[in-house]
Amino acid sequence: LKLFCLKLITSRTLFPAVLCRVAAMLRTLASRSSSFLSRAAAPHISSSASSSSSSSAALLCRAAARPSQPLARVLAPRLLGGGQPRFSSISITFVKAEDNSELTVPAEPGQTILEVAFENNIDIEGACGGECACSTCHIVMSEEDYAKFDEPDEDEADMLDLAMNVTETSRLGCQIKLTKDNDGMRLTIPEGTVSFLS
Repeated sequence: LKLFCLKLITSRTLFPAVLCRVAAMLRTLASRSSSFLSRAAAPHISSSASSSSSSSAALLCRAAARPSQPLARVLAPRLLGGGQPRFSSISITFVKAEDNSELTVPAEPGQTILEVAFENNIDIEGACGGECACSTCHIVMSEEDYAKFDEPDEDEADMLDLAMNVTETSRLGCQIKLTKDNDGMRLTIPEGTVSFLS
């Protein structure tokens, strides 16, 4: 289901009717799950399953009703992050190069930088939805933070070659998973992005 939904949010040719159809399927699933689980004498589980599926259906309907809003920003936080509230144990600061404005946001170890950006409405496009197929989640780290991660693999390096304003400490946000050691990390969002998915 996650792979199917990720294909949905990265497609540029979807019609709202498709999303509404998926939403209807989710509502049906929620209804059937609720009925089955209630017969199994587990009302508390039934309520949770119904609420989760109904919430996903509502999310899809909102995306269909607002086609001008990038689908990745509507759906990706739920698909990539699981859609459940999590206890935040670290903080990350994003700095926009164009005006030096800063925003410190909560994050959870195990998330990628792109997931954190999506969840907190940071101005990072992430056009491919985190599949390392574009350079629109390009960020720049300090040398100290850069050294805490493995070197970019070949796929990431190829995508970075297509990015604007690349530096020696540039990375793609979708390829960086956070740990507790990254608490307080500052990331610069460079000016300009190039997307070949448009």
